Amino acid sequence: MIGGKDIVIPAVGSPASLDACARVVQRQWPHARFENAETGEKYSKYGDIPFGTIRHLLAYPNEAAEALWDADSPDSPVNSMLYLILSEQSVTAVLDDPTAGEMPGILEGIKTMMEMEILNTAAVCDPEAA
Repeated sequence: MIGGKDIVIPAVGSPASLDACARVVQRQWPHARFENAETGEKYSKYGDIPFGTIRHLLAYPNEAAEALWDADSPDSPVNSMLYLILSEQSVTAVLDDPTAGEMPGILEGIKTMMEMEILNTAAVCDPEAA
């Protein structure tokens, strides 16, 4: 069941922020699978996600959890899906219970990544400096 809690984490609304979130998820859920929440396009691994074109990302801990959600099963365990929403000034994590399972580690990892200065710095290319 999804929809229990929305955790809003201040962030720069760039593809790098969503990428960093997905990396944290992958670290906690080594068999994670992903899905574009707007189009339904599936990504069987982190490396397949087209960052830069996606702002709503679903993450599942594994193929079995993804299948339960796809089947709209009432047997979907707590926190078996994480919905990440990228906006201009934040990343919102929508989940069942922020205190259960791996979720505290995932949320803390995302918060830590969003505080990193490199994600809050605009990329500037000066061709004359090169």
